[in-house]
Amino acid sequence: MEQLLLINIIFLFAILPVLYIRRTFFRRNIFLGRFLGNYIFLAHYMFFLLIVLGIVNYFFYHLSGLNILILSLIILPIFFIYAYNNFSKPRVIRDEIHLDKYSENKKMRIAFISDVHLSALTSKKNIENSLERIKEEEPDILLIGGDLVDFSCRDIKSNFTNSFRAITPRLGIYSIVGNHEYHGGVHENIKYIRSLGIKVLKDDVLNIEGLNIIGRDDITNKKRKKLAYLTKKIDMDFPTVVLDHNPISIDEAIANKIDLQLCGHTHRGQFFPYNLLVKKMYKNYHGYKIFGTTHTIVSSGFSSWLIPYRVNSTSEINIIDIYY
Repeated sequence: MEQLLLINIIFLFAILPVLYIRRTFFRRNIFLGRFLGNYIFLAHYMFFLLIVLGIVNYFFYHLSGLNILILSLIILPIFFIYAYNNFSKPRVIRDEIHLDKYSENKKMRIAFISDVHLSALTSKKNIENSLERIKEEEPDILLIGGDLVDFSCRDIKSNFTNSFRAITPRLGIYSIVGNHEYHGGVHENIKYIRSLGIKVLKDDVLNIEGLNIIGRDDITNKKRKKLAYLTKKIDMDFPTVVLDHNPISIDEAIANKIDLQLCGHTHRGQFFPYNLLVKKMYKNYHGYKIFGTTHTIVSSGFSSWLIPYRVNSTSEINIIDIYY
């Protein structure tokens, strides 16, 4: 058993030099990119499975090497199917937000997604199936919380223009940029996002049917505008929604009396044990939480970067009915 654990530890860390190579090569090679994503996930859960079987072997029942092999061959495929299903089939999360300090008796249905991570590895079928689910919800507006592009738009093999243009909310589709758009060349990636029929907000403000929307630049840009500066450009007597990719800025939203902040970035840790680490990093790392008069929603993401699996996390679509 000890030998198996040692072999798995070597297996787990042997990939680290390849992670550096991926920066210039693996992103554009579909086969090698998929291999790397599956390798990382398999290495993690082989490691945890062997620890669990080791505990069983030591305290409860002696397992032979053959028993361990058979159990691994049964458990791991089932686990992979479960984790892939969590990744490939976003669940719809519904929330109602009542902003009682406004009394115009208006309602807007917002569809919110984040972290699509379009790349050479993206399954067009999965994306189109998920976009169709959004269309079925008949949102008034679709907001995208950054990282629509995983790295460089040049790496994207499939044509997603018609896929996104098929979603036609009456008030349009708006997106901000995230850290991944910056990693791959933000200006070119913005041009690509606009080609999909999506309006990009980069420290921009607008008012749509009596609702202020502030789309912030990503925190990657150290020169991005302060939220206090952006709020001076709008009438704060109207309800205000802020799109900001990284939820580290939630305290800033609270200080500026923002009504609703929508974020992504965290992926809810994507899989154990990173869920636990990410939870400690943010005031709200996932889901709907209220701080004073500021409502916050952090999406676990519409898809994922590199690793097509999720554990204790699912891909998701947020449908928000906001009353103001």
